[in-house]
Amino acid sequence: MTVQEQVPASQTLVLGAVWVLSVLVQDDDGGFTAVAPTCTVTLPNGTTAAPAMTDQGGGVWRALYTTTAAGRHVARVVSTGYGATDLTAFVTALVAAAGMPALADVKAYLGTNSWTDAEIQDALDAEAAAQRRKCRIPADYPADLAQALKRRVSRNLNMRKLALAVLRGPADGGDATVIPGRDPEVQRLEAGYRKVVFG
Repeated sequence: MTVQEQVPASQTLVLGAVWVLSVLVQDDDGGFTAVAPTCTVTLPNGTTAAPAMTDQGGGVWRALYTTTAAGRHVARVVSTGYGATDLTAFVTALVAAAGMPALADVKAYLGTNSWTDAEIQDALDAEAAAQRRKCRIPADYPADLAQALKRRVSRNLNMRKLALAVLRGPADGGDATVIPGRDPEVQRLEAGYRKVVFG
């Protein structure tokens, strides 16, 4: 006897999205129950909701829950005599343009520094454009992309003080070591959003 999820057990949703909670309830002989399972959604603040499960036929039951809070949600679906299963959803709040990293956010990230506001804004504009070219930017601008953008700006500003290459050996004939042009931490943070280029 089993209760099996028919949707991904772990999902990421945007605040206000409908969380589809679908399960297949079956006994050992392949039979289905006519009794609706119960579904309990535990919100990030510890309160609970109980969306009704509706029969979709063929042993499939489904509940729809509209998310109203950001954070981790856990849903437990129980079918008496058949078992239970758990599903999770991490809900992220939509970030409007005003909520994306701005000059004040970058200055706080940089901490004490000698850069002027104009220099920081110049780097922010350039790196935001570079990030848009490299990444698919979702409507719900997420925390990892925001962190990557602030790090991009920091790197942009600090790279201005560095030479383009460092000579090793005799000045007139030594090998040149080129300073890396990519930041592994930025690549890690943006990995899930990078555009794939074909051809």
